[in-house]
Amino acid sequence: MKKEGLHKLSILFAAIGLLVSIYLTAIHYASIAPACPETNLFNCENVLTSQYSTILGIPIAVLGLVFFLAELSVILLIKNEDAFIVLSGIGLAFVAYFVYTEYLVGSICIYCTTVHISTIALFILAALQSKK
Repeated sequence: MKKEGLHKLSILFAAIGLLVSIYLTAIHYASIAPACPETNLFNCENVLTSQYSTILGIPIAVLGLVFFLAELSVILLIKNEDAFIVLSGIGLAFVAYFVYTEYLVGSICIYCTTVHISTIALFILAALQSKK
């Protein structure tokens, strides 16, 4: 795939992550339950209200919002491939931690999974763009 196509995909995945993070931030501060299926495996509310849903008192959703705003800034404004790969790598490390916390909670949040997939995709796209 050409670099321009990779760039457009990067914008798309960063935008998806940002939109989901905005939604999760909004429901956090509105103190409402997310629209999410509740089964033995999937339960967004369990994940989003667990002891792992904040870091140093900051909701993870807010951290996601800041992360995806930073990614979009790097992709659209700064246009620095090194910054893109470093930021994406940091995001990937957080995804590993967040997946682990879902394991500890015993539930999976579909919104969180969407953010995780977006973050992983951004890392892959950053790596592919740095090779070109």
